[in-house]
Amino acid sequence: MSAAFAFPEGAPWGAANPDADENCGTCHFGYDATINAQSISVRGLPEAAVPGETYKLEISFADDEAVIAGFQLLATDGDFHVAGGDIEYLGAAIRSTKPSLADDGFSWLLNWTAPDKPGERVIIYVAVVAGNDDLSPFGDRAFFRTFETRL
Repeated sequence: MSAAFAFPEGAPWGAANPDADENCGTCHFGYDATINAQSISVRGLPEAAVPGETYKLEISFADDEAVIAGFQLLATDGDFHVAGGDIEYLGAAIRSTKPSLADDGFSWLLNWTAPDKPGERVIIYVAVVAGNDDLSPFGDRAFFRTFETRL
């Protein structure tokens, strides 16, 4: 499995937001980024979250052309966390640190704790980079999708 050479420590925090100056599509530029990608799904995120409640989320990505894939999420509030695996988190951001193989399916489990602020709207930006595992950014594709919950 290949490593990321441009950012050996992982993609910049916040790269899941397609409007960010440095987003996943900035470095993985073989194709135009797909915005509102229906190939990305999030299970477990309620339409209305309970303040302070922790939710188990499953991020899934379906793409027949991808050999490897990795993800990043960025929430406007709340905290992500996970126990073990090739995932790291920093407050309201979480990302894979090692690409998943297509043979294993593209699915990641994580937890998100809603903020303690009733009446707030929380936006969660999800980015998935699908790669061909050729050790270059060429031929990789960036996918973005935004989800929302209210407290």
